[in-house]
Amino acid sequence: MRLASRIGREAELPVYIHFGQLWPKPEIRGRPVDPDSIFGQVVDMLKPGYILAHPFSRHPGGFVEIDGKLHPLVKEAVARGLKIDVGHGSHFSYRTARIVLDHGVLPDTLGTDMHGYNTSVPQPPGTPDTHPDEEDHLFTGRMVSAMTSMLALGLDLSHVVRMVTANAARMVGLEGEIGHLRVGGVADVSVLDDHRGSWTLKDKYRSWLRNMGACYGTV
Repeated sequence: MRLASRIGREAELPVYIHFGQLWPKPEIRGRPVDPDSIFGQVVDMLKPGYILAHPFSRHPGGFVEIDGKLHPLVKEAVARGLKIDVGHGSHFSYRTARIVLDHGVLPDTLGTDMHGYNTSVPQPPGTPDTHPDEEDHLFTGRMVSAMTSMLALGLDLSHVVRMVTANAARMVGLEGEIGHLRVGGVADVSVLDDHRGSWTLKDKYRSWLRNMGACYGTV
């Protein structure tokens, strides 16, 4: 992490930091680690503009402590200019998201955490050709599913749209090139419909139901 932070400073590029347990547990010969100590150790190495990923992770070692409370340094990190990307992925948790959002911590961007078998491009060696729950896999809806989960959590539609357009462009230093609609701009356009109704949304371990809006569309 220290090396990555130094490279980011020298290259003048943002560093994207994964939160959520990535270290081996003691029962599989890992060293004992206090998950709640990780956030503070990492944030101290970062500079404004670096990106904190997976604020809604169900794994320890992130925005929410073992006791279910928001880590006390999260708001300080945001005040220091660090950015937050949802990094939706398979460890996204509605329960964790509710805790973070109820404390007024709002993500800047909405990455889908697409990788491996959840893309349609050639897969890296060793990636399985299929997934055992292919039809119900969390990644099948890709970006629109991630947007729908944000609407269900109560985020305003205009903010959700900014998360995947203007905010994302600004975060990677391409604000004047992509992420907005204008004459002469890069034509990277998705057309979505805002549907209102009731759906059951699932994360890894639980279901969550609410009257909500959902995004559907074509690229």
